[in-house]
Amino acid sequence: MLLKNAVCAALFAMSASLIALPAFAAPANLKLLDPDSDGTVSLAEAQAAGVAKFKALDPDTDGTLDAKEGKGALVDFATADPDKDGTVDKAEYAAEIAAAFKKADPDGDGTLDAAELASPAGQKLLGLIQ
Repeated sequence: MLLKNAVCAALFAMSASLIALPAFAAPANLKLLDPDSDGTVSLAEAQAAGVAKFKALDPDTDGTLDAKEGKGALVDFATADPDKDGTVDKAEYAAEIAAAFKKADPDGDGTLDAAELASPAGQKLLGLIQ
């Protein structure tokens, strides 16, 4: 009986902690992506974070990313390189961010909340800007 009570107490504690969790957790560094602290990420905020990410991915500072430099951030390098010159420049990278943002914003309100960032489309965007 004592073991049964202990198991029940443990299950209750676990279920209570699950109830307290939000349905979607915001990215751990949402504050870095949300400098105005409104709890959402705008396209301008995403683009600003993307500039920093582009710089980090471009160690030779030539202003372009080749397939090796873009690996991990650019899921589909061919799509990100519409002029097919073998590199993604800053404008092409910004266009990828804008396209990913649009896909992650199904309600079209121009901002992404924690739930939208947690979606598969939101995760793709985060890969481009974090």
